[in-house]
Amino acid sequence: MFKVLIIDDEKDICFLISEILKDEKYLTYSAFNSNEAISQFIKYNPDLVILDVWLSNSKLDGIEILKEFKKISSNVPVIIISGHGTVDLAVSSIKNGAYDFIEKPFNSDKLLILAKRAIESSKLLNENKNLKELVIPDIDLVGNSNFINNTKKNIEIFSKSNSRLLIEGPFGVGKKLIANQIHKISKYSNKIPIYIDFATLNENNLEVLFSEDIKNLNDNLFIRSNMNTLILSNIDLIPLKFQKQFLFFIENSEFFKSANIDLDHKIITISEKKLEEEIVNGNFLSRLYERLKVDHLVCPSLSKRVPDIVPILNYYISKFNSRSIDLSFSKSAISKLEMFNWPGNVAQLVNYVEKTVILNQTATDDLVLDVDNLALEMGDFNKDQINLINYDLSLKEARMEFEKEYLVSQIRRFSGNISKVSEFTGMERTALYRKLKSLNISVK
Repeated sequence: MFKVLIIDDEKDICFLISEILKDEKYLTYSAFNSNEAISQFIKYNPDLVILDVWLSNSKLDGIEILKEFKKISSNVPVIIISGHGTVDLAVSSIKNGAYDFIEKPFNSDKLLILAKRAIESSKLLNENKNLKELVIPDIDLVGNSNFINNTKKNIEIFSKSNSRLLIEGPFGVGKKLIANQIHKISKYSNKIPIYIDFATLNENNLEVLFSEDIKNLNDNLFIRSNMNTLILSNIDLIPLKFQKQFLFFIENSEFFKSANIDLDHKIITISEKKLEEEIVNGNFLSRLYERLKVDHLVCPSLSKRVPDIVPILNYYISKFNSRSIDLSFSKSAISKLEMFNWPGNVAQLVNYVEKTVILNQTATDDLVLDVDNLALEMGDFNKDQINLINYDLSLKEARMEFEKEYLVSQIRRFSGNISKVSEFTGMERTALYRKLKSLNISVK
């Protein structure tokens, strides 16, 4: 049952509208001034508001109340009514977010049709919003590395242009997140982007997406994405036959103009493989590659973006921790996590943070997570990160081996920043350089 809030300083009008709506099974509430209107709007969270623009003995008029409602809940539709209708008033109502404007005296059938349409429109907007949140989760791009800082600037630039963008990088580095961030601030942000993963498609699917048949033109991926963002994942997996079709559509805009279609879209392609290598191996068309990478972004692995690890840890532990206690990471835990290789990149790190929160969900007080609290199998570290001690070495040789492994790990951890290595290890810079030279360690 839909709830309707009716606001008019004339009680007879409120009663009349209420009776019309009750006959159609609507649940109605009435308010006679701005104070009552705002109070009941908050209390009942209506599905529709019918609002008189002229209210005597009221602090706010109808347009001002409309503005307040839009601040509280922008998706609730408002129909403005007035006995003194003018074009200017109607325009002002719509500009300030009203669904529609209707003059008194009004036809009851017209009011019912308008009410039904307004609620249906609001439902579609809410469903679209919920679907967008599923397709484009509310996740930020976090980190302190040069890559993240530069990418945030580039996202602003990429979002303002319809130039084709190619994003390359290994699994789990955040390529789709970056594509979504670009869409969210583009001129198509009010729509759900068209997302196609070529790893999931068979030849029949591809035939449809790259169809030139006028009868089935609406299924063509270029038509489907018109006035929107087209995100194509695993672009390297398109068979050569369809790469040629893709290239044809990019280079022959007159094909679409012949069907009276002016294309306006943003194409973002994503690849885990390096397409230049795929070209050398005969798996990708060099001409298509050049067309797709008008703008180009290469995402490095997380092991090359160590300054991003702590911000990502903190961001996701806050996101996954739904309880009132605080969870944070100790220095020893952070050291271990920063020195791990993370072969699955950001995706793997996020997964480990979620596991860590679950592992410690029985904690009743604020908890600083140490190595023992982490949801990491120590075997992962031992196997990938720590060389076993060679007991055949002399003490001096074993110490040198350990120092070398330790310092190399710290240099990688801090991306070659000797100042940070010096600060963390407690070694004065000159002494550190001498030690690196004696152990034959190159900072590069």
